[in-house]
Amino acid sequence: MDAFERFYGKDTSFFASKNCSFTASEIAQQPTVWRELCDILETKRTCIADFFDRADISKRRIILSGAGSSAFVGEAASCMIGSSSRVPCTAVHTTDIVSSPYSFLFQDIPSLFVSFGRSGNSPESAGAVKYARSIVRDLYEAAVVCDGKSNLAGITAESDKSFSLVLPERTNDKGFAMTSSFTSMLLACFAFFNHEKIDEITANIRRLADNLEQNALSLSESAERLAREQYARLVVLGSGCCRGLAREAALKSLELSMGAVNSTSESAMGFRHGPKSVIKDDTLTVHFISNDPLTAKYDLDLLDEICLQKKRNRIVALSGNGCRDDGRTGLESPISAESCERIIIPSSGYGPASDLFWGIHCLVFCQMLAMYKSISINLPVDNPSVTGELSRVVRGFVVYDLEENKQTLKGVDVSA
Repeated sequence: MDAFERFYGKDTSFFASKNCSFTASEIAQQPTVWRELCDILETKRTCIADFFDRADISKRRIILSGAGSSAFVGEAASCMIGSSSRVPCTAVHTTDIVSSPYSFLFQDIPSLFVSFGRSGNSPESAGAVKYARSIVRDLYEAAVVCDGKSNLAGITAESDKSFSLVLPERTNDKGFAMTSSFTSMLLACFAFFNHEKIDEITANIRRLADNLEQNALSLSESAERLAREQYARLVVLGSGCCRGLAREAALKSLELSMGAVNSTSESAMGFRHGPKSVIKDDTLTVHFISNDPLTAKYDLDLLDEICLQKKRNRIVALSGNGCRDDGRTGLESPISAESCERIIIPSSGYGPASDLFWGIHCLVFCQMLAMYKSISINLPVDNPSVTGELSRVVRGFVVYDLEENKQTLKGVDVSA
């Protein structure tokens, strides 16, 4: 039995026939590349510690930045990093920075600007770094990149107050949608900011890799079965760090279906404030049920509400296997137990960061769901934009020179 059969229950020829070889391989390779990432982190621990000694982040604002999926890496990581470092940590998309830099970058606030990039060659990746250098007087930089030869890696190396963390080469996904690149950058970012606990974190990453390998086949079977359902709308709901993971999960289905599945995401609490109107008979909602006792109460309340109002829409709940302090294991409510499908994903053993590691495991299920839905509607998964409107690396636009377009507020130059 080859690696594909162990992971998916299907051999490589099945995915080749669906123009899905890259995507399927990159989803399945995640346990392997995560272990390779652990080796890199353990080798680089002294260099990372030296960088943090120089940067002294206790006196800095942290900005996590990327575009598209790379931006969602920052969104998923920001709440975990802020709580562990006790330093203000904000996720800001590079697309927002280059279009309105003075809304997010401030000259008198010492900052650490962290960039994420799969290819590292999108124009706004380097553009956002250049804008940050022009505006912020006391700036340190870091880049988490999948391609050490990319434009982003190159421009970061130009600064003597920077650090580049280059991930295993295979994380530079060749498929259209980011999969192993996303999860690897997120794990790397969390480890980077918690480098004092690198042994504990790499042990958890290896545990995550083992857990995924052990239940990948079950997840694959569930994802393929659900993908055959006739849903045209997908909503992914998550709270805390799972909010960013939910955004990434929704984007995967939107990208790989080329919009045939109209996908969106929200937090459990935010969903009631208008976005809930998206639910129709052709809607599938996927609920990340947090492992945090307080957060889980809100997730489960919403799940019960959606189940009580259920018509012909489909509901799936992703829950852990019982690591909460109150002893609850997830879906005790008879309402949700009867009205939704429950998928159990291992969550115990990760410690305080269980939502992050468990949530990444849930995300792999969502990657599979997006892949199988694309297959079910007969799109070439590795390049679903058959007419070329979208491409793997965004190109074809200009990042304008900041000095030529200085902003003024009531005649006062704010960039001086």
